[in-house]
Amino acid sequence: MTVPASDDVIPGLRDQIDELDAQIIELVTRRAELSRQVQEHRLARGGMRLELGRERTILQTYAQALGAPGTSLADAVLRTCRGSL
Repeated sequence: MTVPASDDVIPGLRDQIDELDAQIIELVTRRAELSRQVQEHRLARGGMRLELGRERTILQTYAQALGAPGTSLADAVLRTCRGSL
């Protein structure tokens, strides 16, 4: 069995990565909108904009699924979706 030359494989793999990146961007955008709605409802009921317990749970979920880098990714997602503090 021969391995295809890298020049033949790499463009297709990069296309797949680009597709995944587009999906990730769409999902983060949707998540940010949902987060905005949660914040609005929480504030309308006199609550805080941020729920630290919920954020800790999300950080732990990412860390369990992806290891140590998951925490950094979760932090970036949270900051992107909740906006500046």
